[in-house]
Amino acid sequence: MKGLSIFKKSSNGQPKPVKISSLITATGIGVFMASLDGTIVNISLVKMSQALQVQQYQIQWVILSYLLTMIAFTAVAGDLGDRYGNKMIFQIGVLVFSLGSLLCSLSKSLATLIVFRVIQGIGGSGTVANGMAIITRFTTSKNRGTAIGLNSFIVAIAVTLGPVLGGILTETFGWESIFLVNVPLGIIGFIWVQIAIPPTPPVQEEAREADVIGSITLVLFLTLLVFSISIVVDPSIPNGKLWFGICLGLSVIMLLAFLFWEKRTDKPLVDLKLFNRKIATGVFAAIFAYMGLCVIIYQVPFFLQDILQLNPIQTGLVILGAPVGMALVGAISGRLSDKIDARYITSVSMIIVLLVQIILTVFLSQESRVWFFTILALLIGIGLGGFISPNTNSIMSAAPKEKLGIANGLLSLSTNVGFSIGTALSTLIFAFNRNIFQKIEGTTIEDPNVYVPAMKWMFLAFALITVIAIIVSYLRGPEERDENV
Repeated sequence: MKGLSIFKKSSNGQPKPVKISSLITATGIGVFMASLDGTIVNISLVKMSQALQVQQYQIQWVILSYLLTMIAFTAVAGDLGDRYGNKMIFQIGVLVFSLGSLLCSLSKSLATLIVFRVIQGIGGSGTVANGMAIITRFTTSKNRGTAIGLNSFIVAIAVTLGPVLGGILTETFGWESIFLVNVPLGIIGFIWVQIAIPPTPPVQEEAREADVIGSITLVLFLTLLVFSISIVVDPSIPNGKLWFGICLGLSVIMLLAFLFWEKRTDKPLVDLKLFNRKIATGVFAAIFAYMGLCVIIYQVPFFLQDILQLNPIQTGLVILGAPVGMALVGAISGRLSDKIDARYITSVSMIIVLLVQIILTVFLSQESRVWFFTILALLIGIGLGGFISPNTNSIMSAAPKEKLGIANGLLSLSTNVGFSIGTALSTLIFAFNRNIFQKIEGTTIEDPNVYVPAMKWMFLAFALITVIAIIVSYLRGPEERDENV
């Protein structure tokens, strides 16, 4: 039974046995909820927009408010865990996330839903930032890889289950139920962490202060950038072009302020000194790659439900191909990256994503079959799965050993930044094109003759973005391998 337990000395010097099954399930419930939320919501956006009587460029803030909050608070939540105990901040995060979920299910307007999604994001940052810290504190170098692998498996299950579960809940009980399901999970998770995990005293000697100013300026930059994009397509805002220019200009100022501060602070959110060639190209390639994924998990559900008239359950089953493809290929590509340069594997993988986007650009129509989208979702999942593991391996291998945690934080940041910009940009391009074709056709925006070509031009635009991802990824250069290891 020794293999089932992990020992860690408590504050009084006595060993505290923790079963690995208890450790993973206790932290896994919070991680499961935060990860599930990333895919379960997308399937319900169409029903949500209909119920709240808002347009796509408005409903996107249900996604963006959560992502931007995670970007803002994850580093802060990690610092609070070091200062006051990872277990306590993790449990608070679970409770706040559950409360936010309950409030989201009770929302009757888009404004209140966005506010409560911010609360969800604050709670989610507490679990994400401290879940891995708890695992690290109660493992050793001999079993930490196994524990992290099991934790990643829970994330994969949550991401894979999200589209189907979201479709079933939305179709059966309404969109509110996708948030309500988190409440009992959160209560169980809080209690189980309290029972299974010993206290985690503050690690004052290891504490690293959060870069609050860096977090604020980065989120202000992204929020203003995304808001400026949203203004352009919102006809209800007077002097929209003027406000677009103001918000865009302010976002540039915030970006410059962020870079200025990060170069001068001794506790940066993004350590710019860490950006060697491999890390820089890997991070930017990841941002572009996740932007490419947005057109499938965010935009395609709208097409499937608006044009093909699929219900949320059917839509979830179609989109399920993306996370399944990622899960199938991720482990294989990660193993290959130990022998083959990441620049080759990541570039070929992104070429698969590019081909999917080109196929959608050329062949998308209102007569497109469900199997067409199912196969393409699977292919884009395979492409992203082939990209993520080698790209992660390349970045982590290029980072100094004493800065592996910072490098891992950069990867998480690139994911959320990519999804945030990709969601907003895809909405802008689609809405812009739809307005053009509406004037040409002289019909409503729901007309397939308007909707379909607008989607095709959007896919073409993102194909160009994917080309950039391929080029940037390849420019990382060859891997430096130690043949003696």
